[in-house]
Amino acid sequence: MEDIEERPSKIRKLSSVEDITDPISTTEPSTANSHPQITAVPEESSPHQDDASEEHEDEAEHNDGSTTVQNGDQSQLSKSQRKKIAKKEKWEAAKEYRKVKRREKHKEKQVKKQQAKAELKAKIESGEIEAPPPAPVQQKGNPIQLPITIILDCDFNDLMTEGEIISMGAQITRCHSDNRKALFKSHLVISSFGGALQTRFETVLANTHLSWKGVRFLEKNFVEAASELDGVMRGPGGGKLAGALLPKDDENVETDLPVKATDRAEQDQPSIVYLSSDSPHTLDRLSPNTSYIIGGIVDKNRHKGLCYKRATERGIPTARLPIGEFMTMQSRTVLTVNHVVEIMLKWMETGDWGQAFLAVIPKRKEAKLKNKNAKVGEKQGKEDGEESKDKGSEDDDGYEGNVDMIEEGENTGQTASKDGSNLPADP
Repeated sequence: MEDIEERPSKIRKLSSVEDITDPISTTEPSTANSHPQITAVPEESSPHQDDASEEHEDEAEHNDGSTTVQNGDQSQLSKSQRKKIAKKEKWEAAKEYRKVKRREKHKEKQVKKQQAKAELKAKIESGEIEAPPPAPVQQKGNPIQLPITIILDCDFNDLMTEGEIISMGAQITRCHSDNRKALFKSHLVISSFGGALQTRFETVLANTHLSWKGVRFLEKNFVEAASELDGVMRGPGGGKLAGALLPKDDENVETDLPVKATDRAEQDQPSIVYLSSDSPHTLDRLSPNTSYIIGGIVDKNRHKGLCYKRATERGIPTARLPIGEFMTMQSRTVLTVNHVVEIMLKWMETGDWGQAFLAVIPKRKEAKLKNKNAKVGEKQGKEDGEESKDKGSEDDDGYEGNVDMIEEGENTGQTASKDGSNLPADP
């Protein structure tokens, strides 16, 4: 009896195992549950499914046939790349939250400002403090166009990350703003404009650059752009000699006459200077009818000497700003492209590199003027020479998005001539 009672249970147990392990039942196309079982196997066995981004998962839900292809693409990504994708998606998901927080902070600041104004007004009315004098109103007319061109060489899309391209776009925007507001403005050109940088201007920035005045966006490289602008500067609307370009005896005089080269060969050959802190030549002054090239790259100093090499390979003269001759720094300082442009605009107004550096270099850098009478190429003291020796190893490539300033106490022994060519200084 016991055998008879146990037999049915054993049969049921065996039959259930057979139903599960029977390969025919799992592969039979007519079975109603065959499709879910087939799709469940690769999802559990795929080693990359857990690392796939949300974007890929959403696409897989709508298109089951593309799951294998997407997993194949994901397998080509490194661990760091997958982390970057996940980080970007997390950042995008929190956009609305950040917007709300920004608005809250803005409201808090407005309330604090109103409270501070009310307290100040109450103290003035009670006689605790005197009313401050009204701030002088500076009325500026239209900026005066000078025959000088600043070209931002933006042929570095492949060498920058997405975040660095975003930073470069912001710096270009600031350059346009500074040039538009300056007392004396230059011709501003964005050369080699294309790739991811152009895409950002056309999409995220909504093509606002198309309405900018006084800025040219060219697909040409910086040499071709300089050649084109050479004709513009020498033309009737190329600019007038004013500000720091005037001789010191004629500071209050402006002339609309185009600047002419003394030599016919010089007139046919455009004057170009590529700015780089690696250059052995020091820029004495800005010269009329000259195009100054600034490397439009934000690379966190990964590509040292890139712009200097780029210029020398094409036979283009190079120079560096005379920061070391005029300023002392507490630490090595990095300048952005818009800082370099702003320094040049300040020099065009004052003709004094020291004033230009002090006006532009951020206060937190604790920059101090060495000597008001310092001249470019002038030897510095023994103490400065020792400091430059210690800091020489820190000197990096300059004027490339993040621009290292010239270390103090360096002596190049050479200077850039007024016509844009670089000549050795007199011994």
